[in-house]
Amino acid sequence: MRQSNNAAVEMLPIRLIMSIAMIAAVIVLVVSAAGTLRVFLAEQQVEQQCLSLQSTLSIMIADGAFRDVDEPSASEGTKRVYTFVLPDSLVYLCFGGDPDTHRSGLFTSTLVEDGAVIFYQVQGGSKKVIWLPRHTHKFREGTYGHDQWVINGSGNSYIIHGGGTMSLVFECIQKNHRRYILIYQDDGLTS
Repeated sequence: MRQSNNAAVEMLPIRLIMSIAMIAAVIVLVVSAAGTLRVFLAEQQVEQQCLSLQSTLSIMIADGAFRDVDEPSASEGTKRVYTFVLPDSLVYLCFGGDPDTHRSGLFTSTLVEDGAVIFYQVQGGSKKVIWLPRHTHKFREGTYGHDQWVINGSGNSYIIHGGGTMSLVFECIQKNHRRYILIYQDDGLTS
């Protein structure tokens, strides 16, 4: 009888180590799943806002008036102000281009598909893209000059870095008889 008790006592440390290893493995799996879930939820948050914006812009373009940016006295184009609530893990949200084509972390504002695209990425996730109708959704970054918003340079994409709450103005414009959606931050420069 004494011999069987010694065998049981010798097995206790092994069972304790195995139990600790199993608990550690479960904890690692839970932490890993939580990280993956956090990335998934952040991507879904950005995607839902982009799809909602796309719907809003489709209505604006169909019924809107387009301002000629080459004519200083032209009346305003149809505008929509859209407020984004973006996750803190957002790396970028870009209207009109892929800001990190080489995955180097150096952002550019080069246009893709004539600006009819939205790219975004959250930390820990992969680059996502939403393709838009090329004949209607041509995004251009705006700049304020000569008492009105005009296309920045020859045409750039609009890039948001990082999360938080941000209001952007989307305005129907035309330049050289081509229609665009001008984007600029609602910063109080215009009434």
